[in-house]
Amino acid sequence: MHYSFTWNGVNSWNKGIRLQEMPQIVRPEERISHVTIPGRSGELTLTEGNDIYNSYIQTIPLLAYNVTDVAELERWLRGNGYVSFCSQPELKQKARVINAVEFKKHSRNSDWWEAQVQFYCEPLKEQVLEEQVFITSSGTTVTNPGDIESRPLMQIFGSGQVTITAGGRTITVYNATDGMQIDCEAEWIISGGVPQMGACTGDFPRIPAGESTVQFTGSITELVIAGRWRYL
Repeated sequence: MHYSFTWNGVNSWNKGIRLQEMPQIVRPEERISHVTIPGRSGELTLTEGNDIYNSYIQTIPLLAYNVTDVAELERWLRGNGYVSFCSQPELKQKARVINAVEFKKHSRNSDWWEAQVQFYCEPLKEQVLEEQVFITSSGTTVTNPGDIESRPLMQIFGSGQVTITAGGRTITVYNATDGMQIDCEAEWIISGGVPQMGACTGDFPRIPAGESTVQFTGSITELVIAGRWRYL
């Protein structure tokens, strides 16, 4: 079986590279601390917050066949971007190449070169291809297929004052216009690509994992949601 990875939209097979083994699937470590309580056995475990996880290093041993320009491969495997591994090809995650990437001859009489690349991966994964959710009526059920609550990007089609409720959070937007966006991650209302100060009150919605409903009031004809589903 042949194993590969995709780095910034380019599959390693297109570079003449294959992996020596299937990349492991890593569940990130939750960010916690342990506190010793005097006079009490054991330790008290404290979490930094809900769904807060640490980044981790994914080490990938690889082979390159019939390489004519090793320096070009080393230039490709640098910087930051998105990486996707064949163990979970439908998901990608933000990462940065760390440490040196050095190709060495696999053997004197062979055209194979071997190297090792280390990706410093952010803990949460995203879908490579994410479909948008289109809502035309209040109370529509939305399914978050991920592992944690999402902070979606919502686009309003309508006008005037509107309210949107999801995940127990309600936001009121004043003077909504077609195409206005609610960025629940950055916590901005965006119109024409420009953040609008004072354009809303309330809490930016979130969509919990599993099924939940999205409700709205006002003259919304359609609400388009880019879910930004996240996976551990």
